[in-house]
Amino acid sequence: MVVGVVNAAAMVFFAVALCWRVDRIRRERAGLQPLAMTVAVATMTLAFVVTNPHVREWLDTTLFTGAGRVFFYCLLAIGVAALVVVFFFGSAEEGRQRRAGMEAIPLVIAMIGLNVAMLATPTPLRARSVSEWTVQHVGFAMFFVIAGTYLIYALGACVLSIGRYVGLADGYLRHSLITLQAGLAMVGIGSLVQTLFVVSAGLNLFSLPILLKIAAVVSSIGAVLFLLGISYPMLRARWRKLRHDIRHRRHYRELEPLWDLTTSALPEVVLPPRSGDSVEGSVNLMYQRRVIEVRDAVLQLSPYLPDDFDSRPLAEQAGLMREAVDTYRETGGSSGAVREVLSGVADDLDADAEPLLRLSRELGRGLPVPSTLRRSAA
Repeated sequence: MVVGVVNAAAMVFFAVALCWRVDRIRRERAGLQPLAMTVAVATMTLAFVVTNPHVREWLDTTLFTGAGRVFFYCLLAIGVAALVVVFFFGSAEEGRQRRAGMEAIPLVIAMIGLNVAMLATPTPLRARSVSEWTVQHVGFAMFFVIAGTYLIYALGACVLSIGRYVGLADGYLRHSLITLQAGLAMVGIGSLVQTLFVVSAGLNLFSLPILLKIAAVVSSIGAVLFLLGISYPMLRARWRKLRHDIRHRRHYRELEPLWDLTTSALPEVVLPPRSGDSVEGSVNLMYQRRVIEVRDAVLQLSPYLPDDFDSRPLAEQAGLMREAVDTYRETGGSSGAVREVLSGVADDLDADAEPLLRLSRELGRGLPVPSTLRRSAA
């Protein structure tokens, strides 16, 4: 009972996550490549689920004996075909894009062949394991020959295609591609070894049951490497985005003292939200807007700041900024040419915000302005 509830909850979670991912792809118009990767991950996950004895037994009872095995290899074939599309599509070469679309032909042929071979296999043999005795039946042997041949073909195409990208990649991405390539190659070798056993034993050429153990071990190691190679870039990107969001949320709060001070005198610099946008739902967008608003306000206050403002100590900068705001309020606007102050050391937004953050932190401390401070207007 408990196992059934857990499995049902897992399936619901998987369905919700899959729908969310497809919706994101549709909204972002990401194209065929991300969709194919989503199909590959989803089908391989379902293939893993089908290997569960309870799920396989339910499929065999509900549909026909051997349906669980057919579902497993069909899902695996669809997943590998989707990987072929992932690694072929996206290139500027039209020939490679057409080649990706043609992958439907061998996939359909393989899936039809799997179903025909299973139906041609006697019912008592359909759920049996591969052995030197079961492969004597033509239908049983053809099922595994078709499955193995297609996997060897598709995995080989993936390995060769990934090799084109390995030379162009660098850093963590290169290591991930090499790990992914090695994993797919090992799974393909495992399929090759198993197919070799089925053919050799089925034709009574020779029978080496140890080949099945070798195939299982090699395929298992390959599956682990494949998961590592495909998961690491996504996990790394998610981790970096999480850290990025946390930093921007902190910086957003730290900019508040300077933002409050400057926008109290220049409310017009506050950007209006675009229609349909949910500004509160995006940390990065909120942070970017605040930096732009503060930068615009400081630019308009620059005529009331001394020429050497950037070189002054932070405590003096805080006092001068307060005086500039007061003067702006008294005069009702800027007088004189504006200039850039507190400029960043690089062109990116984070570097541009760094001097503003330092000043805002100083304003947030509420330190008293030194009595000897004197402002010399530009």
